[in-house]
Amino acid sequence: MGRLDGKIALVTGSTSGIGYEIAKLFAAEGARVMVSGRDEKRCMNVVKEIQEQGGEAKTLLCDLYKENASQIVLEQMNESFGGIDILVNNAAWWTNEPFLEVSRENFRRGFNEYLESVYFLTQAVGAQMVERKTRGKIINITSTAAFYGERGMTVYCAAKAAIVNLTRAIALELGEHGIYVNAVAPGTTITNNEKRPPHVLECFRLMGALPELNTADKIAPAVLFLASSESDGITGETLCVDGGGVQIRMPEKLFQSPILL
Repeated sequence: MGRLDGKIALVTGSTSGIGYEIAKLFAAEGARVMVSGRDEKRCMNVVKEIQEQGGEAKTLLCDLYKENASQIVLEQMNESFGGIDILVNNAAWWTNEPFLEVSRENFRRGFNEYLESVYFLTQAVGAQMVERKTRGKIINITSTAAFYGERGMTVYCAAKAAIVNLTRAIALELGEHGIYVNAVAPGTTITNNEKRPPHVLECFRLMGALPELNTADKIAPAVLFLASSESDGITGETLCVDGGGVQIRMPEKLFQSPILL
């Protein structure tokens, strides 16, 4: 018996990276999973992989930044599965630019549009959960960048910090309806779409307590925990899954590394 047997889950941005691992794990634990993204081929590849492993999944193609995205998502969830029990807001966009060079267009896309898409999708799903008396689970994927600054990442850091506090505020309003709202904050994580050079990853590794960086398949179980009944009684929290990076961040071993000498 799976930990999510009989549950219906939507994982946004689940064609690669952390979302991909979450979708696969949820399906393996018995959930019917909606794989969401903007690339039909990539969506279908993930669905095929889940189905080959004995899971149940379908595809939802949607640009979450569109104003009518929430309506499209709910309509398709209801048509395909009859509702939704678990929402994972994983899809995100970011730009790596120096603060003095960030354009209004990139600010609005990386902060306003991203935050707005999470806000109104959660609002729509939450309203349906309240109407149908669904004791649902909503998990927002933020980042440990919400807790400290990073050069070239001002928009990303601000947006992810907003998600942390949004999680707390929504949890207060939906808790009385039996809906749990939490977040997971990954640190630097190696995924199947990793593009950073090895020396950069090595610097991040030295910032944590563990001997190796996390991989996406280590983030997914934390999300599974918050999506399952095992986390009943927990809401408004942000769980850092970062190998101790937030607690340590700049240990002495970093300054002793040959990379910086």
